[in-house]
Amino acid sequence: MEKSFTKFDRVRSSIGFILSPILFISIILLPTPQSFINYIQSNFQHLSPEEILEVSYSMKIVLALLVMMVTLWITEAIPIPATAILPAVILPIFKVTGITGNEIYHFNGKNVLANYANPIIYLFLSGFLIARAMQKWNLDKRITYSILNFRNLAEQPKLIVLALIFISAFLSMWISNTATTAMLLPLVIGIVSITKSNNDNFQKALSLSIAYGASIGGVATLIGTPPNGICVSIMRTSGIGDINFLEWMKLGLPITLISIPVIWILLTGIFSVNEVKIQNGKNFISNLKEKLGPISKGEKLTLFSFFILLILWISNPFWEVILQDNLFNQLKYFDENIIALTVALLMFFIPVDWKNKKFVLDWNDSKFVDWGTLLLFGGGIALSDAMFKTGLAGLIAKTTINMTGNLSPLLLILVIVIFIDFLTEVTSNTAVTSMMVPILISISIGLNIDVKLLALAATFASSMAFMLPVATPPNAIVYGSGYLKITDMIKAGFILDILAWLIITFVLLVFGDLIFQTVNF
Repeated sequence: MEKSFTKFDRVRSSIGFILSPILFISIILLPTPQSFINYIQSNFQHLSPEEILEVSYSMKIVLALLVMMVTLWITEAIPIPATAILPAVILPIFKVTGITGNEIYHFNGKNVLANYANPIIYLFLSGFLIARAMQKWNLDKRITYSILNFRNLAEQPKLIVLALIFISAFLSMWISNTATTAMLLPLVIGIVSITKSNNDNFQKALSLSIAYGASIGGVATLIGTPPNGICVSIMRTSGIGDINFLEWMKLGLPITLISIPVIWILLTGIFSVNEVKIQNGKNFISNLKEKLGPISKGEKLTLFSFFILLILWISNPFWEVILQDNLFNQLKYFDENIIALTVALLMFFIPVDWKNKKFVLDWNDSKFVDWGTLLLFGGGIALSDAMFKTGLAGLIAKTTINMTGNLSPLLLILVIVIFIDFLTEVTSNTAVTSMMVPILISISIGLNIDVKLLALAATFASSMAFMLPVATPPNAIVYGSGYLKITDMIKAGFILDILAWLIITFVLLVFGDLIFQTVNF
């Protein structure tokens, strides 16, 4: 199976490598479609004939860029972050112009590259550094072993599966889902080694518990997974929507909390663990915890910094109410991005061992930052900015509305979630979010519904890919353990994809609209 998977990967990337430039050049060589010109004429009547042609041509260039990037992202012909750099090169070379307000906007190098320094990128940079501190001082492992060491939990197979789902979900709220899964997999291997069973169901349930837990944990917080940041940054850049850290948790956390028992019931139902016996499970976990030794100064300082970060993030929306006017005015620009950057920066100043010049973080820790993901943010934001300002997103939305009619928000949610859910089984979820959110925002405007509704639905759905090893890094990691067949993942993952579809719709309707009014149906 692994050999055929590699062969498929190789064929797919070869096709993309050849097809992407052909599509790009073909679209550029075509005359500018009359529909592009008509759309600009009808929506921007103040423009001169020359400006109309200029923007219409630019719309064609952005369409060619979009098609090439989507092809490269789907086939992974070149590294996904490398594809994200294309807007920084293509838009200035072809002198793409758009419209902002009533003014012509030029996508020169300065304007395009500004997207690669979007504030949300610094939020995730800070998140990566703080996550590195947790891993560096083994705080993530101590949390894991402490939970599993609770009473006789480590002796009960069903409860171990539940605990691992919870641990994986909690850690991936703050640490990348890839790092979370990679950290927990050796623990799974250790638990399997002390297990007596007549079948391999337990190892399958354990493997999928950490992969699925990591995926659903990422949706809970704004920094949990890159698509969350892409969605918010696109809404902010477009100037027509925003959502802060606390508002995100009002929707993301319920999805995670509802999904945890659902995944547990599903996995222990499909892969029965009733006959499993674990020998000295508590001793095994206790020994792992003892190897960490007493809680270190580095762990304490990291935990303290983490709690300060959470308090500031959660309280930030209420500062105007709880702080004195002069203090609030002084801290008015101290938003969630600057809060995260401040805490991450302070970690370079906080000494763990002053004599030996050891700090919570040092610059060597920066190599653990996922710089490729930060580039991916910039590319996604630059692409969406070009789609909005040239009118391409609006035209695609208008065409879609004309084809489908005025669907109700609830029906749109149901269609979008299931579509994105299955699309991300074979495509990068960050890439899917980058290309779909601008279009969905424009559709929302065209239908006169809440712009956040469809964008958030698509973003949540992009993290719900459970069926295939290629869908997410956690899936690939546990599949590589050898404990699973691809049919095992499809059997559990397909059902979970459908359940996630219903959970997201339920949370947006009940928590998003009826309880918190974060979105409006």
